[in-house]
Amino acid sequence: MSDPLVIRPFLLPARGVARVPGSKSVTNRALVIAALADGETLLTDALFSRDTLILIAALRSLGFEVSDDKRIRTIRVRGLGGKIPARTASIHVGNAGTAARFLTAFLALSPGGRYELDGDEAMRARPMAGLLEALRGAGCRATAPDGGPATGFPFTLETSGRLGALEVDASASSQLLSALLMALPLSPGSSVRMRGETVSEPFVEMTMRMCAQFGRPLTHAADGAWSCPAPGPYAAAKEYAVEPDATAASYFIGLPAVTPPGSCVRIGGYAEGGLQGDTAFARVAERCGARIRTDGPGVVVESWTKVASGDFDLNAFSDTFLTLATVAALADGAVRIRGIGHTRKQETDRVLAMATELERIGLKVTPASSALRDDACLSELTVHPDREAMRRVASAGPVRIRTYEDHRMAMSFGMLGCHDLFGDGRPWIEIEDPACTGKTFPDFFSALDALRGRFVRVAVDGGAASGKSSTSRALAARLGLLHVDTGAHYRTLTLALLKRGARADDDAGIARTLSGLRASSSVTGLAARLAIDGVTPSDSELRTPEVNAAVSSVAAHPAVRAFLLGHQRAQAEAARAGGFAGLVMEGRDIGSVVMPDAEVRVFLEADAAARERRRAAEGMQDPIGHRDRMDSTRAVSPMVCTPGAVRIDNTELGLEAVVDRVAAFVAAAAGR
Repeated sequence: MSDPLVIRPFLLPARGVARVPGSKSVTNRALVIAALADGETLLTDALFSRDTLILIAALRSLGFEVSDDKRIRTIRVRGLGGKIPARTASIHVGNAGTAARFLTAFLALSPGGRYELDGDEAMRARPMAGLLEALRGAGCRATAPDGGPATGFPFTLETSGRLGALEVDASASSQLLSALLMALPLSPGSSVRMRGETVSEPFVEMTMRMCAQFGRPLTHAADGAWSCPAPGPYAAAKEYAVEPDATAASYFIGLPAVTPPGSCVRIGGYAEGGLQGDTAFARVAERCGARIRTDGPGVVVESWTKVASGDFDLNAFSDTFLTLATVAALADGAVRIRGIGHTRKQETDRVLAMATELERIGLKVTPASSALRDDACLSELTVHPDREAMRRVASAGPVRIRTYEDHRMAMSFGMLGCHDLFGDGRPWIEIEDPACTGKTFPDFFSALDALRGRFVRVAVDGGAASGKSSTSRALAARLGLLHVDTGAHYRTLTLALLKRGARADDDAGIARTLSGLRASSSVTGLAARLAIDGVTPSDSELRTPEVNAAVSSVAAHPAVRAFLLGHQRAQAEAARAGGFAGLVMEGRDIGSVVMPDAEVRVFLEADAAARERRRAAEGMQDPIGHRDRMDSTRAVSPMVCTPGAVRIDNTELGLEAVVDRVAAFVAAAAGR
């Protein structure tokens, strides 16, 4: 168990791009399907957490070739067309529900296999009986250590190599059904029927959609049977992008509700229409007062200044109920959460755990924790907010929240602890065993901290091929900053002028043409691009020989620089309005003219030989010395390293080392 963590309240509005990892549900399904595919599959943006690492280790122990790169979040799996190399193995699944259920059905496809499976003490109490009973209908034997039929971990599984016509009771967990559905295509003529109903139907839908994505669509007949009309190995995917975790995103959706007014958080890759049903939490948040807008492939939580009371059924996306329950501590009235009975059999009894810890911080909860202990069938929770009661309880010091080895308990109360309950920055919540977030989100608390602090403007200047663009893009990606490439501004304006017949050597013509142009911004992901008269050109259009030949001369025109100066300075406000933690702007006069008061000013440089090589790699032929003389001697806004700017020579430094140095300056300026 890790040491407790005291949560520091946010004294300033939360803002920035939430660093949400890949979905555990998608990653683990993709790992199983890729192992059942014929050939090599590359998973990108994959989650690296305790649960996914358990499944990767299990696949390796079964003889599969699995390689990974945590740094760039990729996993490569070589599938063997449905064959499982190892006929015997001992596998420990920890407390990973998806690994436990998915592997058990997966192993049933091995003819004559014998596998010993076990899990943590908490996993031994989680539902497995429905799946093991179904597999007995496929000719498998699941034996407990005492020699009798197994209903849970540990057990020895003797496998038949096929499924057949199965019936499963998945009322306790939809994962029991999903496990069989993923194995279906590899057992021709097989089918699965469900006895009764399951919970979390969106996860079953996710499984079916992923089977189809890998080339083996399933059908669900009117008689209730699932089958695969065209059975066989899955098709390997050259590249399969894992969606960001929608449940993890819910904590960042809730963050503006518990932090000072003005909070605004961006969440990339979170959009309805994806594989995860938990994206529906955004609609619940809106009903409770959040202002959320879609922004490309993600959302921006623009504000959540007041938490409204209400009655909510979260059955279809129950993993997010803990987020709502903790946000409800600050609501303007009672918040009732229904449809969550099945969560009492997850990592812990989540309904009881949540009630117990909310009572620990001074709140009244119905049913009370004592009633929940006596009646395992109770399946809802009503939170009665009371800030004064919370202040009384926490007045002697931070209240330690028990996490019950449950990552979602740690993350939801970690989010609530960001609220400045006393109005003076005193911490009031302490998280027991914060490392339990490693199950799905190892970096949760650092991702939370990345959204605190002052708005920071970063000016990155330097000559041609000094590494401005690569450094600025990497810094923006790491810190959630808006990236503004002013070099692209000049190229965009040069292209617009050339298209309208202006010549680079005609001052009067350029001035006349500029008077009829309108500049605006378009933000895609982390990048702000210049649009002229509503048109944003592509990168290839900005790199044509004609633009390359004219851009330096055009950029030297005073009228051009005056035209762009106001637009460039306005990007800071655009970044604030968009919820970014700050902005990084690159060019040759950013720290001297555009943002001379930027909180961080950096001047990049490298020796001429290194820059010549970089320039040639970009397809540019103009000599570095000539370009430097033009930039440093022009009459308007010459390139200079201003007093107070930090010089960084990156001739021998790798990109990551440069970004590390600049990121440290940003953290200091933000007060993190």
